[in-house]
Amino acid sequence: MQLDNRQFVIVGSGISGYSALRYLLAQGYAVRVMDTREIAPNASEIKDLLPATSIHFGGLQQEWLEQSDVIVLSPGLSPQEPAIAEAVAKGVTLIGDVELFAQVCTKPYIAITGSNGKSTVTTLVTELLHSQGIKAYMGGNIGTPVLDLLQQKDAELYVLELSSFQLETCPSLAPVAATVLNISDDHMDRHSSLARYSEVKDRIYHKAAYGVYAEDYPLQPQVHEKQVVRFGITQQVGIDFSVELYNQRRCLMRMGEHLIAADELTLPGAMGELNVLAALALVEPYIKDKTAMLAVLRGFEGLPHRCQLVAEHADVLWVNDSKGTNPGATMAAIKSFDRGMVLILGGVHKGGAIDDLIELIRHRIHSVILLGRDAAVFAEALEGHACYQASDLAAAVTLSIEHSRAGDVVLFSPACASFDMFDNYQQRGASFVQLVHKQVVGGQHVV
Repeated sequence: MQLDNRQFVIVGSGISGYSALRYLLAQGYAVRVMDTREIAPNASEIKDLLPATSIHFGGLQQEWLEQSDVIVLSPGLSPQEPAIAEAVAKGVTLIGDVELFAQVCTKPYIAITGSNGKSTVTTLVTELLHSQGIKAYMGGNIGTPVLDLLQQKDAELYVLELSSFQLETCPSLAPVAATVLNISDDHMDRHSSLARYSEVKDRIYHKAAYGVYAEDYPLQPQVHEKQVVRFGITQQVGIDFSVELYNQRRCLMRMGEHLIAADELTLPGAMGELNVLAALALVEPYIKDKTAMLAVLRGFEGLPHRCQLVAEHADVLWVNDSKGTNPGATMAAIKSFDRGMVLILGGVHKGGAIDDLIELIRHRIHSVILLGRDAAVFAEALEGHACYQASDLAAAVTLSIEHSRAGDVVLFSPACASFDMFDNYQQRGASFVQLVHKQVVGGQHVV
C-alpha cells in the first residue's frame, strides 16, 4: 500500500495511536480516532487536534471502520477483534504504526524481537553504535514510538524493538539486520498457540538483508539467499558468535577470535552472555573501533527490572527481575545464577505451558515464595516442593529472608504480569527494590 488521499481511522489512542495521529495529520491526511475505553489515553490532546465528529471513545464504531480505506491498529488490540476482522473482510487495509514507518523511512534500521531480552539488546546495540560515532536512535516497543523517530533529522540508523503484536501488522518491514532472540510461551491469550506466535515473530526476517539467529532457532527457506549469522553459548559448528574457553577463561568469541572475557561483563550469567553475543552480531558491520566497543561492554549494566542486582547482604544476593513476565524469562533468569536460590513467583499468568519452568524449579530452587492472583496455578504444579504463600510483596520479602541461606540468590522473577497488584512491571520492580532496601539492607526485619 502506498500512502495517498485515503481515509484513515486510528484504533487505539495510546502512545502509538497518538503518534500515528500526529504523523498522519502532519502529512495532510483525513483521520478519525476511536478507542474502546470511555476514558481514553491522550483524550484531551486528541480533542485539540480533531473535531468531535472525528473522535469516538467507549467502543468501536463499525460504520467508521468500514468507511475507511486504512485502519491503523494499535498493538494492544488484536486484528481478530470481530469489528476489525469484519472491516478487513470487506476490503479495508489493516496496518500498524510500524508499517507506516517502514513505508516512508529512508534511513537503515535494525529490528529486534524475542520473548525475552529484546529491551536489553536494543539498548546495548544503540550504545555500541554510539561508541562508533554513529547517530543511532532507538524506539518502537521501548521508549519512543517509531513514527516519532522520523523527527530525528540527524539520524543515521534506527534501532527498533518490536513485539509480536507490532509484527502482526507491518508487512513492509525491511531492516538491514534482524533477530529473534528466543521463543518461549508468551501472549498465548492473543496468539492461541506457540506455532502461531513463532510464525509472527519470524516475520521480522522476511525482508531483512542480514539475519542474526540464535543457535536453536530454525532457519526458514527465505533466509538462504541472505547473509546469516548465528550466536549461542555452545561451540557447535556454524555458530559464529559463541562462548569458549580461551587461556583458561570463559570468553566471548567471534569465529575463534577472542573478544572479551565473560567475567569482564556486568550483565550476569548465560542470559547476559547471550544478549551480548546477539548485540555484537547485529552491529558487526559497523564496528571500526574495537577499544570503544569493549568499553561499552564492560560498562553496560543492563536495564532496571531485568536481572538487576539490588543488594548483597549477609552473603545473599537480592535480584530484581520484575520484567520477567513469562515463564521463559524466569527460566533464563534462574539459569543466570549458579547458586542456591529462593524464587519469588506469581501474579497474572498469561497462559501457555509452565511444565519446563516447574521442572527447572524442582532442580534448581530450594524455596519458592508464591503471591498474586494465580499463585494457586504454580502451587498446584509444585505440589510437594517447598512453597510458601505471601499475602503481598512485603510479606514475600519477609519470607525470603527467613528461607534464604548464606551464598543464596533471592530472585524476584514472577513469570507473570503485574496487573493484579501493580500498574505495571516497573512499579512492581520499584516496590521490590524499596522493600529490600528497607527490610534487608535497612535491618528492619527481626527474625
